Amino acid sequence: TAHPEDHPGEPNKFDKDWAEGNFAMRNLVMRNDEDVVRAYSMASYPAEGRKIMLNVRVAAPPPNSDRNGWSDINPGVASSYIFGRKPGDKVTISGPYGEFFINHSDAEMLYIGGGAGMAPMRSHLYELFRTLKTGRKVSYWYGGRSRAELFYIEHFRSLEREFSNFKFYLVLSDAQENDNWTEKKDINDPNGDGFVGFVHNAVIDQYLVNHENPEDIELYFCGPPMMNQSVIKLAEDWGIPDENVRFDDFGG
Repeated sequence: TAHPEDHPGEPNKFDKDWAEGNFAMRNLVMRNDEDVVRAYSMASYPAEGRKIMLNVRVAAPPPNSDRNGWSDINPGVASSYIFGRKPGDKVTISGPYGEFFINHSDAEMLYIGGGAGMAPMRSHLYELFRTLKTGRKVSYWYGGRSRAELFYIEHFRSLEREFSNFKFYLVLSDAQENDNWTEKKDINDPNGDGFVGFVHNAVIDQYLVNHENPEDIELYFCGPPMMNQSVIKLAEDWGIPDENVRFDDFGG
């Protein structure tokens, strides 16, 4: 569910789905007696001060057709714990850790994100443009299954309108009929919504094949394990050196 501060009105749109029916998420119960530690990427950036913004997708149990509902196993231990917190509750957080930071150079920056991997991209891109006012060439390719999974879209569209050196592209792997998704002909098509397929393939087919010097790109990515592995292979295939590759691995 989107946070009301950054997505006004959005949480209310999903309230019925969460509260009613055999697949009501609010009816799920998580049982766990062991200490659990999870790593989450920060979506907030330094200029936002002490605010820590995380993008967490609650992991539901698999559906069970015999029960006409969820299987009788735990939902995600950490994600369901977080979704059960109320304003004013206290949690313990340590960090930050990792090496997914901006390399300050003049090289072109190519960002690839998928799913909840949107979080560190928001942090990086807001720091680059809102704080540093970078003049570097930057593009961000984000992949989701359907339009319902997309978020922060207007945030990045706003950056794109404000900064001519930033381009933002969307890719859906399983667009639904009610998405009314119009595929772009190419990256210069002003009329389409985005591309269709897996995000790493769209980057190759729509961008890298026409790039004069892909080996000079700095590549930043974060997403599901399968996407990460595909982008690592992309970097190898297109000659992007290891020192120009940075990724935030949040699972798998």
